[in-house]
This record gives sequence, structure tokens and C-alpha cells, in this order.
Amino acid sequence: MLQLALFLCVGLGHASVSGANDDHAGVVSPDDAREHIRERVQRGEIKSLAELRRIVAGEVDGEIVSTSIDQEHGVTVYEFRVLRPDNRMVEVEIDAASGVVLEIENDE
Repeated sequence: MLQLALFLCVGLGHASVSGANDDHAGVVSPDDAREHIRERVQRGEIKSLAELRRIVAGEVDGEIVSTSIDQEHGVTVYEFRVLRPDNRMVEVEIDAASGVVLEIENDE
């Protein structure tokens, strides 16, 4: 649960986590979440954001305008919103560990 809160923290700016014996919620700071992600990159568990951005740029023409990270079914997934040259917004989901593009939404 803590990992999920850390990942959500990147996209939401903060997240609440409560322990099993704690009635009060603690707050995970964005800095703690970024540090957790940085450690996972250093251990080789997930690819760096720069590497994932290169993969997305090779798949979809346009400018990456936002990035978020999430856990989906136990898999760390980055979602990139890309503004294409024709002014359409495309969302690209990519597996952070393997670099495999999982889905491209609105790419008709």
C-alpha cells in the first residue's frame, strides 16, 4: 500500500497512508516519492524517465505535455500525454520496467 501511495504522490502532489496500528493518516511527501522512484531506477527495477520519454517519442510524434506514474495490477506504469502536431492529445501508457508500450489512446 505504501508503494501505491508513493506512486500516486507523483501525480497528485501528496498522498495519505495509514499504518495497521495507526488511526491517523501520515502524509508521504513528493520528495519521498521521487526518492523512492529514483532508488527503483538505480536498482534497475524500472527504467529512467528519460529513457521512457525516448521510447514514447519514437512511438508518437508530438510534444510530451505531462507525465504521471501509477500502479496497475502490480505493474508500474507511466502515462504520457502527448500533443500531436494536429493538436490532438494522445495518451501513451508504458510499462516502467520493460519499456513496452501498453496502450496508445486516441491515436486514430
